[in-house]
Order: sequence, then C-alpha cells, then structure tokens
Amino acid sequence: MTIRFECSGCGKDVTAPDAAAGKKGKCPSCGNVNKIPSPGEDDDLIPLAPIDEEEESRHKEQVHALYEQEQSLLDVTGGPLPIPLDQRENLSSEELHHFVVNFCLDMADGKLARAGRHAEQLKRYGPIGIQAINDFITGMATEPAMDHIPRPVLHGFLKELRTQVM
Repeated sequence: MTIRFECSGCGKDVTAPDAAAGKKGKCPSCGNVNKIPSPGEDDDLIPLAPIDEEEESRHKEQVHALYEQEQSLLDVTGGPLPIPLDQRENLSSEELHHFVVNFCLDMADGKLARAGRHAEQLKRYGPIGIQAINDFITGMATEPAMDHIPRPVLHGFLKELRTQVM
C-alpha cells in the first residue's frame, strides 16, 4: 500500500511507500522536503470551506471604497497625519510648549492629576522638555491662554514643573 499526500511546495500529489511514514522525503517534482504522513494521519483534519466568490468580491469592493474615502479625507485635510512627537528626529522645545501650557492651565484649574500627566509626558523628552519650560520662565515663550494666571503663581507652576521633569 502507498501513502498519498500533497507536496507543501508545489501542491502536486506525491506517493510514498508505507515504510516511509513519519519520515521526510523530497518531492520528485520540485525537490521540496516534506514530512510524509502516516496512513490516516490527516483523517482528523476539518476540510476548509469553499470560497464564496460573491463575498470575496463584496469584500474587495468595501476595501476599495474605504481606500477612496481615506484618499478623499487626505485631500481635504491636506495630506497625511504628522509624525507623532516621540517618533520625530530633531525635536525642538517649541514643539513641546503645549505640554507646559496645559500643565499650567490644569494647575490653575485644580486638575492636579491631569497636570501630572502633562509633566510625565514632558519628562520623556529630557533636556528638550526642560528647555521648553525654561522658554516660559525666561519669557522667550508666552501663551495668551495663561494671561489670567497671576505672574507669581505662573512662575511657581513653572518652577514646580521643572522640578518634576528633572
């Protein structure tokens, strides 16, 4: 009796003697090395369902429609999304100013946990984060949204932020 199986490389039917069961052998057509199954070894496998061509066609149409929508959105928004800050090279302190501003605004509003999250974000950027804070301390950077915070209080927030980031 012979063992029949399909080559995993070329898909052609291959036969081998019973004595070869469980061993490896080369396909005579393509030379791919296959494990020769034992008789009845594949009997417990569940056969694959046939491909529904209509469903496949609908799926391809949906993917194409989503792609078209994405292209339309990119055209409207002016192109692809910017690279996230933590993936950019040559990051400047100005690009981190929003963390400083949000920290100060949250501190002024009593949202201490949220302010702490901004400090943690800023800490990830090390010296550039500290420079962003120093930009505000030295007056090189300003933000009108913080004008309602008294100057001494704002200066205290900035010093506290620098302490947390260092």
